[in-house]
Amino acid sequence: MFTLVLQGSRPPVLMAEREVSPVAETATLSREDISSAARLDQAFRRLGYHLDHVGEGGADVPPLFLTQVPDDLDDLPDTDTKKAVFLRVMLPLVLAADEEIANDRARLLELAARKSAGQALSASEARWLDALARRYEVEDGNLKKLLTRVDVVPPSLALAQSAEESGWGTSALVRRSQNLFGHTVEVSRDGTGMRNFTSLYEAVRAYVHNLNTHRAYEDLRKARATARARGMAPDGPALAAALHSYSERGDAYVSTIRALMRRNDLGRFDRARLGRSLPTRLAAAS
Repeated sequence: MFTLVLQGSRPPVLMAEREVSPVAETATLSREDISSAARLDQAFRRLGYHLDHVGEGGADVPPLFLTQVPDDLDDLPDTDTKKAVFLRVMLPLVLAADEEIANDRARLLELAARKSAGQALSASEARWLDALARRYEVEDGNLKKLLTRVDVVPPSLALAQSAEESGWGTSALVRRSQNLFGHTVEVSRDGTGMRNFTSLYEAVRAYVHNLNTHRAYEDLRKARATARARGMAPDGPALAAALHSYSERGDAYVSTIRALMRRNDLGRFDRARLGRSLPTRLAAAS
């Protein structure tokens, strides 16, 4: 079973089904640890969760899934610390969403290869494939089209957009409804026209699904598929070029996202790995 690291919360969808190595001691973050941005920063440091280590490939990202961003993130004494806390909150969530999609993509590739070879699928495999096509809004069951949609979003892109859309986690929209990416909805209970989410992970999954299905991001999916055909991994700055429809600012928005990735060296997280258990050096919080 998955190690529960936040008291009173649940790991993201499907993550609880993974087997992980047991930790040597009870590893939890207490309510006190997540009661403020400053305390959360201290807990991350105690855990040894440093962005430089992750970016250099020397450490996995610990599976810490917070349900919300600390309300007082903007009260931290300096911008660098604020950004570091926000990125450390976001990175496990983005990697978890990508891992969920990567698992579906691997199975999709396997089934597509078998169909191409003339092999029959079992009834359960056919049902799974049909359900996946419906989820990704591919009504004609076109597997080639489905493969362009069931694919990951580079962490650098997701991190840059969440930072821009949420003011590095400090916007009232994030504090009120965990809306990290400026998602709108036709009818909202509060009359704002903005979508409410129950957790940060729900917002991340909705963002990735939006890029993977909405007609406005067809160019992004084509660019990603082209990179795949050339044996390359999806590239954040390259895919950002197809985001001119994400904001009314158009090309200026694209420039902003690319600048965010460049100034904060977010590309280093595109190769980050999500760990299966917490390092044992995290002391159990009382």
